[in-house]
Amino acid sequence: MKYVLDTNIAVAALNVHPMVVSRLAGLSRDEVGLPLLVLAELLFGARNSRRMSENRAKVERLRASVPILAVTEAVAERYSIIRADVERRGRPKSDFDLVIACTALEHGAVLVTNDGSLKDGSIEGLEVQDWLATPP
Repeated sequence: MKYVLDTNIAVAALNVHPMVVSRLAGLSRDEVGLPLLVLAELLFGARNSRRMSENRAKVERLRASVPILAVTEAVAERYSIIRADVERRGRPKSDFDLVIACTALEHGAVLVTNDGSLKDGSIEGLEVQDWLATPP
């Protein structure tokens, strides 16, 4: 696993954002993963949209093309360590953001995100790229 996609990047892929699509086109299926919580957020977004069927179909196509990464015991343990650390330092994050970041860390992957709270450098060891800000 080389890259783990955060929700905002997955949404950009669903909406065929050129910078994200061009990056994904150069990767094999084994190089990119989608955390289970990102899938949950995408499914909610589709269900809550005006074009539910169309958006659900987009999510299903992405789900079929990218491995879904489970929340494992190792991710849970890492989450507990990182959450305690960022809170102790006054840099708290949302639970979903932390679990997504911990999923990337457990897979030794780069987290691809446009989320400022995950790009702020406060999670030790987390490598981040923003495919919406940096052209390929």
